[in-house]
Amino acid sequence: MKLVFPMCINFNSVLLSLLLLFSVYCGGMLYHPTRETYIEPEKLGFQPERFFLKMKDGTLVRVWIFKPKGQAKASILQFHGNGENMSSHYITLVWMVERGYELITWDYRGYGESEGEADKEEIHQDSKEILDFAQERARKVGIPWIVYGQSLGGAIALRGVGEMKNKDGLLLVVADGSFAYYSHVAKTIADRVFFAPVGSIVSLFFSDHLSPGDTIDQISPTRLLLVHGTEDDVVSFPNGMELFEKAKDPKLFWEIKGAKHLDWMQMGRSKGAGNFLKYVDQLTSQNPKFQ
Repeated sequence: MKLVFPMCINFNSVLLSLLLLFSVYCGGMLYHPTRETYIEPEKLGFQPERFFLKMKDGTLVRVWIFKPKGQAKASILQFHGNGENMSSHYITLVWMVERGYELITWDYRGYGESEGEADKEEIHQDSKEILDFAQERARKVGIPWIVYGQSLGGAIALRGVGEMKNKDGLLLVVADGSFAYYSHVAKTIADRVFFAPVGSIVSLFFSDHLSPGDTIDQISPTRLLLVHGTEDDVVSFPNGMELFEKAKDPKLFWEIKGAKHLDWMQMGRSKGAGNFLKYVDQLTSQNPKFQ
């Protein structure tokens, strides 16, 4: 997740920057979508199924599905971070396809080829429809499914899953580099960019409506894995700990020492990625069918 605040050179410029900052609708600072295609999957040897999924209000959102050879062990639904679009984010998890997992990734409205404009409430409603789509797909194929949210995508995913009444087949929920409350993460970023008192002021301008901290306890009894780098310079480490404290068992917290924001997997080459694959393989071997 990346929240952009103006840089400053003295106290007066800080105050001016803040006035300009607060004059902008705060929701706009949560989303930084682009329409550019960054990395074509075909250049990496993948040929995803591409289609648009129509939301209840008629908006079309872009979906890519990467399929492994043979029967998938499970289906992974990715909620990407707030910058760019899925054409730059899918590479963080696409290596799992070569390990036998299906990857479903999608662009929030206003991102990439998806229609509409980025809006917290509308993206939340879309997320619930995408979750239902992934669940039904896994049911038809007869495999378990996993939700993997990154940064802002973690917050969106956790809120959506927390509100699901029927979590059939959902094997695992992962939130990587995420946070419990929008105002809290805004405060930590502002304190780092400016100075400590400013964060408390900035946080007042961020609504905690639809924050995952209010519903993360409702993900239980589904397994929850929270991952956070100790040197995360975007969503600071305490934000991840706050999430963990609010969650109910069964839950795990992976503290990745020295890792920054969402960089710990290294496209499947790191020790941490190997540990994640081993963990998920163990879960899928115990739950080979949609249940």
